[in-house]
Amino acid sequence: MEYQSELRVYQPLAAFPDAVQAGLLRARHRTRAETEEEAARRAWIRLLRDVTDPFPHGEDLVRVLRVPVAGTGAPGEGPSSGGPGSGAGPAYSEYFCPDEMALRCELAAGQLAESMRPPTFGLLVPEAARQANVERLAARMDVEDLEEIRHVHTRTAVWGVPAAWFALVHEDDAIEIGTDGPAPEGPGGRFDAGSVRSVRITVPLALALERARRAAVVLSLHAPDMDLLGDLTILVSWLESFHPDSVVELDYGGLARLVWPDDSPFDVHTALEALEEGDTDAAVVANHRMVRRWLPVRQLGRAS
Repeated sequence: MEYQSELRVYQPLAAFPDAVQAGLLRARHRTRAETEEEAARRAWIRLLRDVTDPFPHGEDLVRVLRVPVAGTGAPGEGPSSGGPGSGAGPAYSEYFCPDEMALRCELAAGQLAESMRPPTFGLLVPEAARQANVERLAARMDVEDLEEIRHVHTRTAVWGVPAAWFALVHEDDAIEIGTDGPAPEGPGGRFDAGSVRSVRITVPLALALERARRAAVVLSLHAPDMDLLGDLTILVSWLESFHPDSVVELDYGGLARLVWPDDSPFDVHTALEALEEGDTDAAVVANHRMVRRWLPVRQLGRAS
């Protein structure tokens, strides 16, 4: 789906089992743009099949992130999406995020089954297709129980970005912006409306985790009834399961065309700071700014 956001964790190669490292390294030849094009192509194939089968059949995609090593004078600013000629070398560290589409589809099917009547669910997700996907997963990962592999590197949201995700990033973090036109001149330049194709914000996992924990503490002390606290608690637990040297990426997906430039990270951190200082009114104002910004997007989602 075009209008979905994703929160990804890229781990260093050493964090993965030896058996899968070779497969991850084979993905280094693709640029990020080529990987996203291939992901979109596969999604269309699943959608246009003659038979109802929402599960992927091919080899898993892998996204590769190259981050300049501090103090090496690596060319460019922020992370590189990689690929041949990207400058990868001693001045860069590589991180890998397997797409795990088959696994994520199975987990999504399990959630959908709990919310739908069995006959309706069976029409959308035929049991034969689901069982075949489970068997492919078990064979690929050499496990018999999918409970053993519920650790995914990607979280997805449609028609919006969860507020908890914004608590992980800051406006000063590394931002990669893809546009259909020329980039604005100067640090204060603005992008033309609709010219932004993609926005990805990256932050070291350790820093993202520190921000999430701090936000959870603030909410537990000053606004314990907010749903955001529960979302942050889940997010902290998820992030803690990865290698500490990993990198977190917030990808706006197609939503970037609708909302960028976006001040939501600033609004979330402003609201948290206001709560910590006992200024409830300022926290409410910051929250309302973010709600108003995303309301047209959510309305568009309901209309579709």
